[in-house]
Amino acid sequence: MFVSFCTIYRSLFVVIFFTIIITLSGTARAEKQVFTKVVEVIGTGRIFKNNTAEAREQAITNSLVSAVEKAIAELLPHETLVQNFHMLNNIFYENTREYIQDYKVLAEAASDKFFRVIVRSTVSTKRIKERLLNVGITMGEKTLPKILFFIAEKSLEDILPKYWWGEDFSFSNVFSERAINEKFKEEGYSIIDHGHKVQNMAAESGSNKLDLSIQEAVSLGIRLQADVVILGKSTAEATPNIMGGNLKSFKGTVIVRAIWTDTGEEFAFITKTAVTVNSDEIAGGNDALASAGSLIGEELASQIAAAWQKKVEEPEMIEIMVKGTSRLANFVMFRRTLNEMPGIENVQIREIKSDEATIVVDFKGNSKELADALMVKTFDSFGINIYEVSPTSLKIELIPG
Repeated sequence: MFVSFCTIYRSLFVVIFFTIIITLSGTARAEKQVFTKVVEVIGTGRIFKNNTAEAREQAITNSLVSAVEKAIAELLPHETLVQNFHMLNNIFYENTREYIQDYKVLAEAASDKFFRVIVRSTVSTKRIKERLLNVGITMGEKTLPKILFFIAEKSLEDILPKYWWGEDFSFSNVFSERAINEKFKEEGYSIIDHGHKVQNMAAESGSNKLDLSIQEAVSLGIRLQADVVILGKSTAEATPNIMGGNLKSFKGTVIVRAIWTDTGEEFAFITKTAVTVNSDEIAGGNDALASAGSLIGEELASQIAAAWQKKVEEPEMIEIMVKGTSRLANFVMFRRTLNEMPGIENVQIREIKSDEATIVVDFKGNSKELADALMVKTFDSFGINIYEVSPTSLKIELIPG
């Protein structure tokens, strides 16, 4: 009976041990991926005098250049690439292998004139970013939205979740949110700091409860000029896994959703879990929260950047209610000016009344940007009074000169 018990105990110990090792190695890989990008490209080399070895080496070199080129293109906006192309060419394309962490030839084939390879490369985005910063090209040049976080966190030492917009202002930072913030700042995002001024604003508006509605979060986000609000919850818990008398494992879970402040639309929802090992219960739970937050930050930052780019590129439908249209010549001139404005793709009249008309335009920007563009326009026989700007509409009056 004693032998059987010992055998079971040793088996259980081995299972727990390898579970911990796998968890730790997985965490290490996740952290490594933050600073690298895996790219697969096809490289081509021309065969001269039947020298396939030299053609193969040239094909590999060309594939590595393409891999670095692709990584840079994803880090910088098109305008920055064009403006700094000469500098980028000298820095990166002539020293490609400096930014390649490792590579593997997946397939290769030769024809009469060319040798082609498929190469999987691990590009060091960390080195690329550092080099860009050294020559004065910052990630901040890439237009990204301003973010406001609402993350409520319950660690192993908390009876109830803590959150910065609550009555206790001492909860200005939580482990999961801090980790998310670090990932966002690495990508060049602007994060709204919820200091005492912002906390007081939340209290004055009555938005100091745990379960904020989307409308309440968006309302406060608009007041703070945020483009996106992130609503989320994070929790830490102990798992049954133990090793010996000291080591225990802990699980952190973070759930977030992203909402545009201009429309109140939820456009991203992510859940991430991370497991850590520690002999200290509180520290282990906090580490798990931070690890899950890092995973959330990496994926969420990428999703928001892609959604923001799409939002910026796609024209926004904006409704313009125009008063003072009884003077038809003024209204015709106003419509003609709209049609000629940069960013306007389509102008349609939805409704016409005796002294009022409703126009719908497709504009590559938001209503505030359209209002600002209209304010600098001059008209010979009249002026305009933009008396209301909402996220999806403008109200304008044509004033006779």
